[in-house]
Amino acid sequence: MRGIMRIRNPFLYPIIALVITGAGAAAAGAQEPATGANTAVDAVPAADTVPVTTSSADARLDYEHALLYHEDLLFVDKGLVSLRKAVKADPHFALAHAMLAYFTTDPIEERREYALAAKYIAKASPDERLLMRWMDGAKNGGLVPAIAAMNDLLAKYPNDKRLANMAAEWLCSNQAAYEHGERILKNVLQKDPTYFPALNNLAYCYSLSGQPNLAPPLMDQYIAALPAQPNPQDSYGEIMRMLGDYPAALEHYGKALEIDSSFNTSQVGIASTYALMGDQQRARVEYLKAIAGTKERATKLDYRILWAMTYYRENQLERGSREFAKLAVEAHAADLPVEEAEIHRDMALFNPDPHAALRDLDAARQVLTENHEISQGGREIELANILQTRAFIAERAGMADATEKALKPLTAMSQTSRSNLVQQSYHSANGAALMTEEKYDDAIPELMEDPQNPLSLTLLAEAQSKAGQSVDAQKTLISLAAISDERVETAFAVPQARAALKESSVTGGQAGGH
Repeated sequence: MRGIMRIRNPFLYPIIALVITGAGAAAAGAQEPATGANTAVDAVPAADTVPVTTSSADARLDYEHALLYHEDLLFVDKGLVSLRKAVKADPHFALAHAMLAYFTTDPIEERREYALAAKYIAKASPDERLLMRWMDGAKNGGLVPAIAAMNDLLAKYPNDKRLANMAAEWLCSNQAAYEHGERILKNVLQKDPTYFPALNNLAYCYSLSGQPNLAPPLMDQYIAALPAQPNPQDSYGEIMRMLGDYPAALEHYGKALEIDSSFNTSQVGIASTYALMGDQQRARVEYLKAIAGTKERATKLDYRILWAMTYYRENQLERGSREFAKLAVEAHAADLPVEEAEIHRDMALFNPDPHAALRDLDAARQVLTENHEISQGGREIELANILQTRAFIAERAGMADATEKALKPLTAMSQTSRSNLVQQSYHSANGAALMTEEKYDDAIPELMEDPQNPLSLTLLAEAQSKAGQSVDAQKTLISLAAISDERVETAFAVPQARAALKESSVTGGQAGGH
């Protein structure tokens, strides 16, 4: 996902087998917490799972609670609270520190917890250290050691469905490696068709790869397996929204809230569905409920950004810019640099003056050069997003020099980064640069390397049209117009694609009548 306007997905989660040492050894047989759906899942034999070491029975239970909240998609608030309780109960619990660092949205907490994980890593087992290396590399830009650690763990624990599911989720959600993730999930489900986290992740993997039509049957199985849990209904709502079936999306989100009125992701889902339907006033009302429903400061700001986006969606550009300017000031004061950079990038896309838009992007990039608490991986991906957006805006304005200037650092990044998202941003920017040179045939394959990004699809449709590939251009526009998610790129590009299709339909009908 790109940036704040991401599609909400399950997070990565670790293996549940726990080794209790020291003072907590007597509690090793403590009953599993019965707060989430995952308590019904059969446990994998301990020899087939990565051990997790803690000296505290209370820390163990809090850690398990966090995993359950994560699988139930209650992690943003309740799961983080449980992890914080776990590290308080056992300050030497290295893996819990690493998990908290990985999942928190607070950059200050992230840095502190990574330091504590490193301090106490000697108390963790060798395979826990591999898992920690995976998470640290995935979030902090060290993809080579992360991939190596993932492969080592998968080779050592081939029968661990939770580990396989975790790997597939990372590949689909964080690396855009959809085919690889799908293969792993299908293998898991072949061994255990009732393993519902894999059902959920496979549905999302299909949807993120542009195949949402394959997801509903999996959602039917998911709901049948867990009829009393809100997350299956929430996921189904998300899938139906991606398919453009907004009434069905609202129905499923509503059912999730009937099951659990505090299930805030469904409240956000309702708000975003109304935004996509064009009812921005209702969307703002629903977003305010979601904002009130979370205590995490970064998440709250994310939801406020979605709320402010509704003004851009209804073409109130001046009001939208005022609201985003306020949010930028607040994000800076709160030391939330990723959000601050995203806000400036959002403003750039909707700025009708391309020169001013490039200044917005300069401001976004400046945030990343300042002394903020931000992971290397987060900094790299956000910079790639900024440069890709800069290339897009410059190409639209016919600024060949500015397009090339955006491409140059992305080219350098692409030569060292293993991130698929960075690679896709590079190909998109390169396609934009080729378009400024009117090399449309060369631009097309470059833009096709970024097939899920509305900005790249916008350029692709034009390149195909100018290259004389009118049928392909029409297909690309149809694919673009069908995208239905919360991203700023979608809010900016999809209405234009739908208007272009409508105009071509009218023009075609008039031409056919003569």
